Amino acid sequence: HTQTLAALYPEADSYEKLLMVCRKMRLPEDAQEEVFRRMVFNILANNTDDHNKNFSFLMNKEGRWSLAPAYDLTYIFNIGGYLPETTHCLMTRGKLSGHTKEDALAIARENGIRKAESIIHQVADAVANFRNFAERCGVKEQWTSAVESTLNRHLEGWGFTRDNSTSVSFELNGRHYSNVRVEQTYKGNYHLLADIDGKEHKFVIGRNKPEHATIRSVGTANLNEEQLKEMCGKYFSPHR
Repeated sequence: HTQTLAALYPEADSYEKLLMVCRKMRLPEDAQEEVFRRMVFNILANNTDDHNKNFSFLMNKEGRWSLAPAYDLTYIFNIGGYLPETTHCLMTRGKLSGHTKEDALAIARENGIRKAESIIHQVADAVANFRNFAERCGVKEQWTSAVESTLNRHLEGWGFTRDNSTSVSFELNGRHYSNVRVEQTYKGNYHLLADIDGKEHKFVIGRNKPEHATIRSVGTANLNEEQLKEMCGKYFSPHR
């Protein structure tokens, strides 16, 4: 026998209410830890399709409930198909987006989840290995890069820094470039972004530019300093 969270408690619109349902059903502590783990994963891995029909419970022949295995876990793009969807379905501390590590830890404290830090680090380690998983499964670089860029931002926002940072600084043609990076845009183009002598600059790299194919092949997260410097010299020249 299976029932979704939506069927058991239609008003469930937050992870806090999901955890409350677990307690009312007298699920063991490890089930509530698993709910917390899925919440952290959904935030860091950008599974925003986390509505109350995507959490279920199973009843055995003795009438005891348990948490059903996870399902419908996937990275969600917005309607444009290139940028991530940022609005979740279930709230976390009253928010549908912009969830912080502090929000997660607060939920853990309020719900008696004692292994919160350990769970967060385990999930972060798994999410950080996305590229390895994607390459093993034959995911096209275009999508690997788009997903990886979002995952990296989530990880960095939660304090998990990466050695291959996508933001670099250097001197070029007598000017100081900082926070140099490339980001995916809504229509499939890329933005070359840089602060030049303290002033923000942006250049749109469309499909007609040769760099577009390069970025698509290696991914925005894997551009090296020389590639970024070459693009800056070409598109941010003071003579353009």
